[in-house]
Amino acid sequence: MTLLCLFVVVIACLAPAFYATPYTMPLHVRESKPLSTPQRLHRALIKYGLKSDAVLDATATVNLTSAYVDVEYIGTIGIGTPPTSFSVDFDTGSSDIWVPAIDCNTCANHTRFNYTDSSTFTMLNGSWSLRYGDGSGVQGYTATDNILIQNSTVTNFTIGLVFSESTDFARDKYLDGIFGLAFPPLSYTDIPNTFVETMYAQGQIQEPVLGVWLGKTSDGGAGEVKFGGVNKDHYSGEIEYLNLTEKRYWQVAFNGIKINNRTFKSTQMSQAIIDTGTTLTILPPNLSKEFHASIPGAQYSDGYGWRVPCNTTSTETVGFLLGNATFTVNVTDMIRERSSAKESNLCYSGVAQADSPLIIMGDTFLKNFYSVYDYGNARVGLAPSVP
Repeated sequence: MTLLCLFVVVIACLAPAFYATPYTMPLHVRESKPLSTPQRLHRALIKYGLKSDAVLDATATVNLTSAYVDVEYIGTIGIGTPPTSFSVDFDTGSSDIWVPAIDCNTCANHTRFNYTDSSTFTMLNGSWSLRYGDGSGVQGYTATDNILIQNSTVTNFTIGLVFSESTDFARDKYLDGIFGLAFPPLSYTDIPNTFVETMYAQGQIQEPVLGVWLGKTSDGGAGEVKFGGVNKDHYSGEIEYLNLTEKRYWQVAFNGIKINNRTFKSTQMSQAIIDTGTTLTILPPNLSKEFHASIPGAQYSDGYGWRVPCNTTSTETVGFLLGNATFTVNVTDMIRERSSAKESNLCYSGVAQADSPLIIMGDTFLKNFYSVYDYGNARVGLAPSVP
């Protein structure tokens, strides 16, 4: 398995008149068995509490050297005083910040939070759980404590402490927890406000804005999260902003896809979620089929989902119609890793299909764009990314 050294840069403004110096946090080296497209689809759907009909075929999970590495973008935060460090996934598709508690017996080798060591810890009376249709999930209790993003501290923020987590979470040895960046109506821990808005209210940043760059594997797979603004070095042109249709997810209007000057629409789905915490881009079946029809040699099976030739020379592009704008991606940028030792010429597609009520624009889409999450103006922005 190819080894990547990933990085997240977190930048905070301490007060309107002062600016924190940019700094870099190293991310965990990611070396693991790649998941098939049906497995990734299954994981994404249960995240949203949706039924998954994906067939999970063990033959689709061979540990191979990847043509395109399956990347999770993981950074480090601190919780408590003194802070305990946790590796977390910065996830715009969920709202809660949770990590394993000291009394979790199912959390494998993950770092656990011992609240008796923190002088700023306050236990709340609430319990919470994330339980999905397949039985996976986490259970825990709520508390407040300080959260450290390098030298910027947000005080008394609501967190979830997990005392039980399912195998799906426990077996990921690189990820301790989730750092949710969506809105309170999605929260299971009853956060009164988002982390970024709280950071702004406490004077840690100058504006309630988050900028995210998810680098492509061909560029080294680096990533960056900037709190309080955007990094102009990681995008070109102007940022195209889309108004949110609802402040739960980062949800925008979806108007179809465009291929070869033809527009294809979904008759049932008109909303899309911008989700940094999901690997795949998930479309309704009719749009997924049109997308893959533009790639010579693309094929579908229940065991593998959509696969495409790893060495495709297709110059085709697809335009995703979000809000009143079109965001164009080369289809070759939506290819993942090799799928089978027996068919090493075929790679998993980064686009999956599902009859879900929501279209999910995950990392295979977002790695092509710098994304901006503007909490104050309830909008999300996209611009072509630059390494």
